[in-house]
Amino acid sequence: MGVVTRSQAKRGCRSHQSDGEEPPPRGGRGVGGADLISLLPDEILGSIISLLPTEQGARTQILSSRWRHLWRSAPLNLEDGVRRINEAVVSRILAEHQGVARRFSVSPFIIDNDSDKLDRWLRSPILDKLQELNFSFYAITWPSPPMPHSALRFSSLRVAEFGSCEFPDDAAHQVHFPNLQHLALGSVTISEDSLRAMLAGCPALEKFVFSYMDDREYLPEPLPPSALHLSSTLRYAEFACCQFPKPMACQVHLPNLQQLVLETVAISEGSLHAMLSGCPALNNLLLGFSSGFRQFRINSLKLKHVEMYFHRSDADRLQKLIIENAPCLERLDYRGPYGDVINISIISAPKLKILGRLTDNISRLKLGTTVFKGLHDARMATVMRTVTVLALRLDNLRLDVIFNFMKCFPCMEKLYIKTHIARKNTQRYYSQDRFECLDHHLKKLWIGYYSGERSHVAFAKFFVLNASVLESLVLNVHPCKGVSGRWVKNQRRQLQIEKKASIGAQIDFTCDDGFSYLCDI
Repeated sequence: MGVVTRSQAKRGCRSHQSDGEEPPPRGGRGVGGADLISLLPDEILGSIISLLPTEQGARTQILSSRWRHLWRSAPLNLEDGVRRINEAVVSRILAEHQGVARRFSVSPFIIDNDSDKLDRWLRSPILDKLQELNFSFYAITWPSPPMPHSALRFSSLRVAEFGSCEFPDDAAHQVHFPNLQHLALGSVTISEDSLRAMLAGCPALEKFVFSYMDDREYLPEPLPPSALHLSSTLRYAEFACCQFPKPMACQVHLPNLQQLVLETVAISEGSLHAMLSGCPALNNLLLGFSSGFRQFRINSLKLKHVEMYFHRSDADRLQKLIIENAPCLERLDYRGPYGDVINISIISAPKLKILGRLTDNISRLKLGTTVFKGLHDARMATVMRTVTVLALRLDNLRLDVIFNFMKCFPCMEKLYIKTHIARKNTQRYYSQDRFECLDHHLKKLWIGYYSGERSHVAFAKFFVLNASVLESLVLNVHPCKGVSGRWVKNQRRQLQIEKKASIGAQIDFTCDDGFSYLCDI
């Protein structure tokens, strides 16, 4: 595309006005008053419109007569994520649009479990070169409505997401998606042979999601064996609400898989370790509400991020976590229910930066040769200078616990602590030691639920008066407590903010209900 000069822009503006058209919209005017956006070629304007949501793209017709024909010929992204899209609107757009469609996404509210209606839409000629297809029927319907055969006719697809439908067995062996990169099957009824044939017809697959509906009253659905017969091109795999048969995971070999998500799955300890061994390039692992393994041992040369969380009701949840050899591990986030007694041992993780959320109910925490017993009784031996972010969930705010961690992690920059709403703590802990962390590194401290009582004030005041480079102190009050201006003023007085060690430190009181320290990071 050539450069539009100011003189060309002025001539273009005058020529439009001389043909009886209205002046360009004020919002698009550039230097000299010209509507430089409207001077762009139709192909570029059409691409811009195609990036907008369906409703906003259609409304560009009101900008000027220059834009009126663009919407009807621009690449179409049709999705019902706005309130004005209904069955009649979808039918009209498909009948009147003059361009090709890139994306077609409809929810159960539009389809209303009408497979024939969806079939008529999918046979529309403007969808012939469709790149993204997303539809789902109501999940509570049984048996699931049949997937229309027309949903499998798009060899141009790059993204396909199907939900709560029954796959047509007579069409499975005809499936060929040479360009498909993302496939998601959510509560899809599909035979073993059909799933194997479908995956075989997706040679370029990079992302695969397979899930059933979460129903805690029953055992998870068994995962079809062919669900793990995936292309070597796969980079992301997610399995949810299913049960892994024991011998199946041992056959997994995904040499390029980088991210694995196991959400509410039942998998044995042996199968879990075998599956990870078959993914040598894995760098992100998420285990959410999963069960069947009491011990988890990590030996991975590429793994960078590990995130794990469990329900209180998971009777057979993890009891021992061992990071044996993880030379690239940077983030370890373990979130068990409060009161969870677990044994965590980090033997070798030389690049670990983020560690959380540790609770004082941990039976044993071993960091190299440093051993914490319940976080209170520590035998210091190892210093881990790589850790810069620490998250704790403590029964009560205790400085002796924090002192131990500041000795173990002298370069800690961010400390997140969540405690209970109100508990008295009459113990006092003082240290004559100087902490490198306080003098040179600690920049943020987040405390929730801060009660404003004497023990909490004393804890927070210690950091106000001693953290030399502190930039932010966030005192998160439980939403049920309520915070008044008078209360905040009194708290700031008790914290002796006028004597703070860091001149630039910002002290804020919030009422957020949560502890999502990873989002902050």
